[in-house]
Amino acid sequence: MDKLKQFLIDYNLDFTNKTVIVACSAGPDSLALVDMLKDWPLKLIVAHFDHQIREDSYLETKLLQQYCQKNKLMLCVEKWSKHVNKTEAAAREARYNFLLELAKSWHADYLLTAHHGDDYLENILLKLIRSGDPAEMSSLQAVGQMAGVKLARPLLYYSKAELTKYLLDKHLAFITDETNLTNENLRNRIRHQVVPLLKKENPAILKNGRVFGQKMLAYQGVAQKAFSDLELEPVAGSLRIKKKLLANYTDAEKNLFWEGKIWKYYNERVHLDNWQSGIYRVLEYQDYFYLFKGQPKFVDKSSIKLDQPFTFHGRKYLITTQLNPQAKLVGTFWSKKAGFEVGSAISGSKLQLKNGHHAKSKKFFAQAAIPNILRPAILCLYQNKAIVFIENVYKNQKCANDFIKYYVFLVN
Repeated sequence: MDKLKQFLIDYNLDFTNKTVIVACSAGPDSLALVDMLKDWPLKLIVAHFDHQIREDSYLETKLLQQYCQKNKLMLCVEKWSKHVNKTEAAAREARYNFLLELAKSWHADYLLTAHHGDDYLENILLKLIRSGDPAEMSSLQAVGQMAGVKLARPLLYYSKAELTKYLLDKHLAFITDETNLTNENLRNRIRHQVVPLLKKENPAILKNGRVFGQKMLAYQGVAQKAFSDLELEPVAGSLRIKKKLLANYTDAEKNLFWEGKIWKYYNERVHLDNWQSGIYRVLEYQDYFYLFKGQPKFVDKSSIKLDQPFTFHGRKYLITTQLNPQAKLVGTFWSKKAGFEVGSAISGSKLQLKNGHHAKSKKFFAQAAIPNILRPAILCLYQNKAIVFIENVYKNQKCANDFIKYYVFLVN
């Protein structure tokens, strides 16, 4: 247990008198972690998620019930009864949902998983093969947060062999998942064929893997801090930034910047080596870079009612004659009292000027630095077939005594 104590010291963790939940599969790794902690001065809860994918999965629950009863430990078991989608990703999501709900219900201080040094190295190699993305290669953090719950992996200083030996020396029974013994998937092939060769080349390879992950996290933190002041401005479902703010960055650094912003605003991890052919695009137009997802579609005109929210390109708006402090003001305009229609600006539309003449809408879009591809996503209000308002682009310039002031709001 020296390595476990050293982990806690290195990461400034203290389990004393804390409520700690350990995710346990009845395999050697998680059972070793439970056994290491069972006599510590803490409230230990053993959490087991039965995927019910294998016919003999009930044996895991049975073994844990016997172990926890003998050692007077609390055991919480959940069965995955609805598992039409039997993919690894679906199973992982269901398992973590159970663990997080359990942690919150018990107001747990820590949720522990039994990932060890071999798991960490395998994760690096797996992500190196699949994407080469540093963010993914260092995703198995020693300590982190998940949905507001503090997550720790205190066995990262141990190898798989050390944990198995620990249980064998104590004559403790455990269950080995037979699917981990085959070479049908990439992770298993890495585990059985690649990692043993690396260990022969350098017995300290697990430690080096941890060092790599820690340093990559540090480098990512430095990059995020460097980009933290470069915020993007939302415009019609897209995000934009002045080109001059990125002028001194290399193409590789710009890719890192955009990857970080996609993660922040869209909550998706992307690897941008060939990314412009994917779902996300960055477009240069006039003095701006625009970031957007997909390609906005033209929206035909439809009637809306005053003071009643409506949706346009996934955003909810409200047109009213009253101020609304609970909503975000998009713009104002003056017009006569009449009904409105909403839609995309029709190509070739003409907008009235103060002097009574008209100019094509594309001129106003260009002045507002809105590229052609994004113009269908810009809110356009029509009144008696004439355009009276275009978000961030135009508002009616004609005045009359009977005109009233309208407010355009974004609402939740």
